[in-house]
Amino acid sequence: MEVKIYNFINLDYLDMMSDGDLEMKKVMLDMLFEELPTELAKMRELANAGDWKELSSVAHKMKSTLSFVGCDEMTTANNDIESICKDADDTSMIPTKMEILENNLDNVMMELKMEHAKL
Repeated sequence: MEVKIYNFINLDYLDMMSDGDLEMKKVMLDMLFEELPTELAKMRELANAGDWKELSSVAHKMKSTLSFVGCDEMTTANNDIESICKDADDTSMIPTKMEILENNLDNVMMELKMEHAKL
């Protein structure tokens, strides 16, 4: 069994969902390449605009995307954003949580591309 050495991602869930089908895994990785940067940019715009309701909705949708990535730090930050937006009483932590998402994106994308290149 091949040892996977990644610092930012854990693809156990992606591997389970693709069930050994390498073509399916490629398709799922391609989806992540498109969705992650696009959805994070959308979240940034909504955070900057203070649109907490829509930000909560996008963060909720991101849960499933991030489950395939397996980056605990991003998952936690995203879940926190969704919770904060639902309560909407103290949104002061949202910029910090957004930074966590954005600061991990490049490393996550790099590791996802490394995995994709192996297929």
